[in-house]
Amino acid sequence: MANNQRSHSRNKTVGSGSAQVHTGHPVNAGSRPVGGSHSFSGSSGGHASYGGFRPAGQRSYSGQRAPGGKLSFKTLLIILIVLIAGVFVLKGMGDEEPDDYTGSYNTTEAVPAAQNHQSASYQQADAGVSSLARDKYVTPVGGGKDTVTIMVYMCGTDLESKYGMATKDLQEMAGASLSSRVNIIVETGGCKSWQTKGISNTVNQIYKVENGGLTLVEKDMGKSAMTDPGNLTDFIRYCNEHYPADRRMLILWNHGGGTVSGYGYDEKAASSSSMMLAKIDTALKNAGVKFDFIGFDACLMATLETDIVCARYADYLIASEETEPGTGWYYTNWLTKLSGNTSLPTVEIAENIINDYVSAGKSSSRNAKLTLSVVDLAELQGTVPDAFRAFASSTNEKIENNEYKQFSSACAGVRQFSQQNKLNQVDMIDLCERIGTAEAKNLAAVLKSCVKYNKTTISAANGISVFFPVASSSGVQNAVSSYAAIGIDSEYARCVKSFATLQLGGQLVGSATQTSDYGSLLGGDIGSLLNSLLGGASQTTASTSPVDVLLGTFLGGASPQASSAAGYALDASALIDLLGAFSGRSMPQEYAWLDTELLAVNGENIVHDFVDPSHITATEKNGQKVLALTEEEWSLISTVDLNVFSAAEDGYVDLGYDNVFEWTADNDLLLEYDGTWLTLNGNVCAYYLVSDTLQDNGEWITEGRIPALLNGQSVNLRVVFTEEAPEGVVTGAYPLYDGETDVQAKGDIGINAGDEITLLCDCYDLNGNYTASYTLGDSFIVPSAGLSLVNLAINSEELTATYRLTDIYGNHFWIAVE
Repeated sequence: MANNQRSHSRNKTVGSGSAQVHTGHPVNAGSRPVGGSHSFSGSSGGHASYGGFRPAGQRSYSGQRAPGGKLSFKTLLIILIVLIAGVFVLKGMGDEEPDDYTGSYNTTEAVPAAQNHQSASYQQADAGVSSLARDKYVTPVGGGKDTVTIMVYMCGTDLESKYGMATKDLQEMAGASLSSRVNIIVETGGCKSWQTKGISNTVNQIYKVENGGLTLVEKDMGKSAMTDPGNLTDFIRYCNEHYPADRRMLILWNHGGGTVSGYGYDEKAASSSSMMLAKIDTALKNAGVKFDFIGFDACLMATLETDIVCARYADYLIASEETEPGTGWYYTNWLTKLSGNTSLPTVEIAENIINDYVSAGKSSSRNAKLTLSVVDLAELQGTVPDAFRAFASSTNEKIENNEYKQFSSACAGVRQFSQQNKLNQVDMIDLCERIGTAEAKNLAAVLKSCVKYNKTTISAANGISVFFPVASSSGVQNAVSSYAAIGIDSEYARCVKSFATLQLGGQLVGSATQTSDYGSLLGGDIGSLLNSLLGGASQTTASTSPVDVLLGTFLGGASPQASSAAGYALDASALIDLLGAFSGRSMPQEYAWLDTELLAVNGENIVHDFVDPSHITATEKNGQKVLALTEEEWSLISTVDLNVFSAAEDGYVDLGYDNVFEWTADNDLLLEYDGTWLTLNGNVCAYYLVSDTLQDNGEWITEGRIPALLNGQSVNLRVVFTEEAPEGVVTGAYPLYDGETDVQAKGDIGINAGDEITLLCDCYDLNGNYTASYTLGDSFIVPSAGLSLVNLAINSEELTATYRLTDIYGNHFWIAVE
């Protein structure tokens, strides 16, 4: 394997001077560690990420190593990272008025159409339509004579109560030059406090947007959660009855979570679930209305699964593959243009929406990740089903027939969205092109034809994403259950289950080969499964591997004993038998998707494609300590990260993990550590890598997060490293919801001079148990010069540094660095 095919290391900027690690007082930053969580249910919808080993005793980075080159850690903590995309601070508006007022807005300055943006996939809208497309539901009258009703379902939530985002968009709508032929009807709700003072925070209401203001038309529409599909049905019916039109358009405004989590978060009913795709399907079906387009001014809803649902009720879908910035859609221009000609073709309307969205997003943040596309659902409904089924069948055959390794490697760099949340949502066209079979290439071509216009500032975002478990098998049960409910082809569900099954099988083998010296192994997907199968035990003792119990339970014999620090004395046949022991067993409900027969049949393939942990050991070459694996073994390693811990009184401070390392001339991993770590304005950070992505232009973009308090609010600071800014830039912050919702919020919170930042970290005792989250260093005020990032030497008597290697199954291996 060539050096440039291996894991990428960001360029580390090292400054002069040093910094000190010292913790302050414990903080109540939520029920989970700020760096993640060591509990995971396996059914939360895909937000799991695996953390590092916690030191069992004090260790210096000066070269002390356990026998056999292994770290002597006692506990593996599986970390659940809660990263919910944040929000961008927007100014509210308006003086306080009585509840039933008719308000007035100042006209906002028009945003020019976006031009020449990076990676704009389609420079001109595609007006062509396949002959296989079904007839359109809506045919404009033409000649500018159409009447149009635009239904805006606006669940304000914290996006409005804290940041005024809904108010800003209402201002943009009212700022348009509206024709009498255009009705904009808005239902408001789901928000504890509207910054437009006339809007009620106790009941849902309906407003009509007029030139320059809002007119209240229904003062009390009840208190139903905005995530209740019945409430959406009632709104659509109301609009259809009171504002009949030639063309109807529906916009759902709020948080979004894509395939698994669906749409919506009601701030007043935080315990209510989001409106998942099956519920959206029910709401639209019961409403009985056909739409010109359905749009989501929300994150992550441009999925094939959303397309398939909405194709039953609309001709086009406008949505974003990625999380949206706080600006969201910009409404003034496209509403003015539509009012000027109410017979505009829908693709042209969408093109205006998309151009303004990208332009407004770029204006608010030069680092914004922007994607917005319009998909012809009539064409998709007529062309995709056969191509999709052929793709799913051929892909499943590829996965099942001894090609998991090749398939996993091909998908390793696929474009993922909201990657910090491990949603398993990937660009479908990119996925197909990476797989490269004839069926995959054909589906990619069909999908490209359905995407009539797409604009993006990131690479390989082609306008349609799909759920595929490349990050972990969590969320699979929710996905396949949703597929059954909304009628997704069963062959694709089988494909997803097969991939996740073999992925989990590799994790089972990984657990089986770990030594008792590593302690408890229950955690993550495989830990949740073993926990369920073994009767709910939370963890094993340091001297007993769960595989001991598993083998005794499944195979009816004595379990093997640890023979060395390198791993259990399990040969390949024993591991194959272990996988075979699952065959025919009844799985817990959350693992009903697991194909136990497939595990048994592919046992030999899984074991063959597994890295022997006894090989993860240091050797000396040319006077340097290195990790020297074979080319075949390196081909099984997906990523390399540096983990660092600092000694503290009675325990350790977790400083996180970063993709900084070096390859030698022999393509070996250099096991050296310079004792530096990332600092923010001279303060040591707990920094966690989120993603490292190769762009179409050959440049890398690395994103990470720093847990902190921003003016007292628990957030993650978003950090981006690029070739243009290798030292890194803090682009904003996003708040933590701590499990309240799985859907993602728009935008980032801006960070301004005068804001107070308090860095946070997690502390663990000598046995690796999480004790509390603490402030890290002293609070500081953001200076007028802004924030600066640099690696500085850390003044600590004892540092523990390890490299964490992740294989194609998601298993982690650790090795000490010097």
